[in-house]
Amino acid sequence: MHLRIAEIINRLELDADYINGGNCVDYSPVNGKEIASFPFNDSAQVEKAVERSAHAFEEWKFVSPHDRAALIRAFAEELKNHAADLAGLIVIETGKIYDDALIEIRKSVDVCSYVSGLPQRLTGVSAPTETSNLSLLETWLPIGPVAIITSFNLPLRVWTMHAMLALACGNSVIWRPSRKTVLTAFAANSLLRRAMAKIGADCPEYLSQFVVCGHEEATILADNPKIALLCATGSPAMARTMVGKTGMRMGRSLVALGGNNSAIITPEADIDLAVRHLVKSTIVDCGQRCTSLQRLFCHTDVYDTVMERLKNSLNLIYVNSPFERQTQIGPLIDKEAYNNMRLALDQAQNEGGKIFGGNRLMIGNYDNAYYVHPAVAEMPEQTEIVKTELLAPVLFVMKYDNLHDAVEKINEVPQSLISCIFSNNVKETGYFSSIRGVKSNVATVNAGSVGYDLVAMFGNRRNGGSSAAEPWRSYMQSKTCLVNYNF
Repeated sequence: MHLRIAEIINRLELDADYINGGNCVDYSPVNGKEIASFPFNDSAQVEKAVERSAHAFEEWKFVSPHDRAALIRAFAEELKNHAADLAGLIVIETGKIYDDALIEIRKSVDVCSYVSGLPQRLTGVSAPTETSNLSLLETWLPIGPVAIITSFNLPLRVWTMHAMLALACGNSVIWRPSRKTVLTAFAANSLLRRAMAKIGADCPEYLSQFVVCGHEEATILADNPKIALLCATGSPAMARTMVGKTGMRMGRSLVALGGNNSAIITPEADIDLAVRHLVKSTIVDCGQRCTSLQRLFCHTDVYDTVMERLKNSLNLIYVNSPFERQTQIGPLIDKEAYNNMRLALDQAQNEGGKIFGGNRLMIGNYDNAYYVHPAVAEMPEQTEIVKTELLAPVLFVMKYDNLHDAVEKINEVPQSLISCIFSNNVKETGYFSSIRGVKSNVATVNAGSVGYDLVAMFGNRRNGGSSAAEPWRSYMQSKTCLVNYNF
């Protein structure tokens, strides 16, 4: 593992002394061993990063849209040229299987391709007024430094989305990554700085920074009035703290709080299709995505058939090192994640659930690596543990008789990001996706909860999101200009 990391660091031309020069230790979930140690940034250093970002913003906001777009295209090229090495880092740091890591790189490149066309389309409007000889114009202006806080499960895509949109709109960025994926963050930010050097535009030195710090130091990004926008992805507890502090100073925030996602199978569903999507949605990234499936409501008439096929499919899932090509599911991120999974299964059993799977597997004799078999918990009802978001490959299954009752159960959980229905009945699917149906950000029909663009995470304001139609507006501020041309 250490040789593999050293080769990647060498090919990416990263600062090896910095990567191994601190007390923030980075462990790989693949084998549970240390892979890097970064210097911690204290409160003074985080404050200094904010000051530098504010100065960089004052320069970058005057850079032409053409040059902003050039930077984003150059960064996309860096991602494409180093895709294999970046994917390797993501696998080592998160335990994702290699193909899923490559998909994350590809979708990050897709984000860059989309955003690179935005700077020329950041247009305002003109509107009529009630008074003659008056014109009313609306323009959009850069907002200021943007702080980005990301979690471990999508270590590159979330930052790429926020950072590229912020840069396209004329803002500077500061990145506080998860302490579990600092190496990927350092590599990505280094590639962006390399792109800055290549394009020849007036890119300020501190246009993009990243800080490695604890939660207390990270709150500086929420408290400091020079941070114009806080973008945070993670647990509801973290978001409440950070958004609360931002709100106290009347600042702006854009958050994604995770998701306890759900699915419904009706008697008129294609069972084989449904089971394929359910399995994929449950096990992807070892169930640790905000888009992973956690709850399933299955109609009583097809319950036994679905459960038999679901258990048979999960029993065939191949769990091993994510570097093995045949592997379908890698490890949990750490011991804490494994303990949370075990506690949840124990609580589900105490609440009347029947547990299938969920046992720990010893892969490669790594005592500090936590590989698990996916679990199914057949629950008598939607209990408290079912309503609690659990980042693990666990699917809670419940029976229902009336579709309206199942939809009500889905809507009981406010952090429901994606809801799915499997049915060939147009009345059922129409009701499910209508205003009377599920209240989640995304409603899918005969499809699972994974494989969609990240804009779904920020598709409405139910959990603090923004408009998916024009996502750039969250990174800018409008100015209305009233001109009196009455001589």
